[in-house]
Amino acid sequence: MTPPQSPDDGVARVERAAGVLAPAVALGAIFLATLLSPTFTWTGDPLSFLGSDGQPTRPLFNYGLVAGGLLSLPFGHYLSTTGRDRLQRSGGVLFALTGLAMGLVGVFPMGTDPHFPVAVAFYLLLSLTLWVHGAGALRVGEARRWVGAAAIALGTLNVVTWAVYVAVFAETGLSLAIPETVGALALGVWTAGTALRVGPTG
Repeated sequence: MTPPQSPDDGVARVERAAGVLAPAVALGAIFLATLLSPTFTWTGDPLSFLGSDGQPTRPLFNYGLVAGGLLSLPFGHYLSTTGRDRLQRSGGVLFALTGLAMGLVGVFPMGTDPHFPVAVAFYLLLSLTLWVHGAGALRVGEARRWVGAAAIALGTLNVVTWAVYVAVFAETGLSLAIPETVGALALGVWTAGTALRVGPTG
């Protein structure tokens, strides 16, 4: 087992700070855009509508996602170098890919061809990140095993929410905003909570 790097050096502190800022910036931009948009509705529009062509919230929404994605990369490095086992370190790599996908949603807003695949990639990677890192936390038997269980539960919540939406609500015309928000909040809560924990991630 590769020993984790010290979580107390200056670089690690900066990387953990990025882990707090990433969800704060991305979620803050999203929710502020919902408040500022003159036409967005939670039941009628997907969140990506806020970044589409012609919307006054386009710069706020898209740049917020790009900034959040960039801030995710240092924290992904932190997770991949402080994990106590291969699963946790792999979870860090997956987290960085999740952040990259989130940033690409801003680079390719709704109405562009790459938007759908990068958005799908974000939500799939989101759950993979939480499952893999959470399973690693359980496997190494950390003192607070509920941390790993909570990560797995949040990743499952994302998938279940999408499954229920597709099976029950998609045909009603209800927008994607609700399942999108559930997944984004699940990742954001886990990211900030993990970054704020003192000591190695495992």
